[in-house]
Amino acid sequence: MTEIDESQFFSFLRERVAQRTKTSVDDIRMEMSLADLGLQSIDAVLVCGEVEDRFDVEVDPADIFQHDTLGEFARSILKRAGS
Repeated sequence: MTEIDESQFFSFLRERVAQRTKTSVDDIRMEMSLADLGLQSIDAVLVCGEVEDRFDVEVDPADIFQHDTLGEFARSILKRAGS
């Protein structure tokens, strides 16, 4: 598994969530509550799949809803990836 650049990962995650929620990427902040983002379960599965494909790290879609904010979710993946 390769080390993941934090800022690149945050940007990627914001873009994917923006696309799935049909929200401007400028309106997606890492400190936002996942509930406020309006991410549906199917969207979470798709985002997690894109993260796995792009960054070669295994992500359980249920993990995304076990964190209060998008940033907490992102940091948990980065920690698991050893970054």
